[in-house]
Amino acid sequence: MANYISKFSPMSNETPIIWFESIDSTNLEARRNMSDIDTMRVYAAKFQTAGRGQRGNKWLSSAGENLTFSIAVKPDDKILPVLQASEQFLISVISTLTIADYLDSIGIRSEIKWPNDIYVRNKKICGMLIENGIGSQGLCSSIIGIGLNLNQTEFSPELMNPTSVRLISGLHISPEAALPEIIALFSKRASQLFSPGGKEALVNDFEHRMYRRGLQCRYRDNISEEEFAGTIKGISEEGLLLMEMPDNKLRKYSFKEVSYII
Repeated sequence: MANYISKFSPMSNETPIIWFESIDSTNLEARRNMSDIDTMRVYAAKFQTAGRGQRGNKWLSSAGENLTFSIAVKPDDKILPVLQASEQFLISVISTLTIADYLDSIGIRSEIKWPNDIYVRNKKICGMLIENGIGSQGLCSSIIGIGLNLNQTEFSPELMNPTSVRLISGLHISPEAALPEIIALFSKRASQLFSPGGKEALVNDFEHRMYRRGLQCRYRDNISEEEFAGTIKGISEEGLLLMEMPDNKLRKYSFKEVSYII
C-alpha cells in the first residue's frame, strides 16, 4: 500500500497530511492510529475500497477523481476546545461549513442538508461520516470522514442525485491542491469555538445554510412511515432538526427519524 506524506501549516500548527494511493477507508486508518495522534492529522486516499457514508452506505467514488479524506482531531487549547457530549453536533457544524466555505471560494453556492450532506441545486456534492469519541470530560476525539465530488462526471445508477464541481462549473481541481485549503478553512472554523459568542455564530451560519430551510416540502417520518408537508426551522441546542409540522407545532427529529423526499 503506497503512501506519501505532505505537510501543511494552518496558522502556526503543522498538520500532517498522509496520502494513500489505495486504502480500505480513511476513517478506519484514522481509528487505527488515533492513539498516536497528538492534536490533528489528516488521512487522504485516491481510492477507498471500503469507504462508508451515513447509515453504513458504501461510498462510491472513481479513483483519483474526487477528494476522500478523514480529519482526526483531539481537543486541545489551540485547534479544538473540549466540548460536552451535548455539544458534539458542533463538529458537524464546523465540518459542513468548512466545505461550504471552500465551495464559496471557487464560486459554487451550496447548502447543508441536515445533518451533514452538502447540496448544490438539489444534488449531493459532498457526504460525511463523523465518528465522535466521548469520555468522562466530554468529547475526547473526532474522526471526520469527507467525500467531496470534484472531477467525476459519470456516476453509478445506485446514486440517486450526485453532482460534482466539474459538472457544476467545468473546473478541474486537483484533490492534492484542494485539501490543504480545506484544512486551513477547517482550522479557521474550529478556532471560532475559542471566541466569545463563537458557538452561536457557527450555529447561525449553519442554520442560514440549511437546505430547504423556511420552505414547505415533503418528508417521510421513519417512525410512523407517513409522508407529510413540513418546514425546516433550524436546529435545537443538541443539533436535532426542528421541523414545523402540518398542525403548526414544532417537532424535533433525531438522525434517521426523518427522510427528505427529493
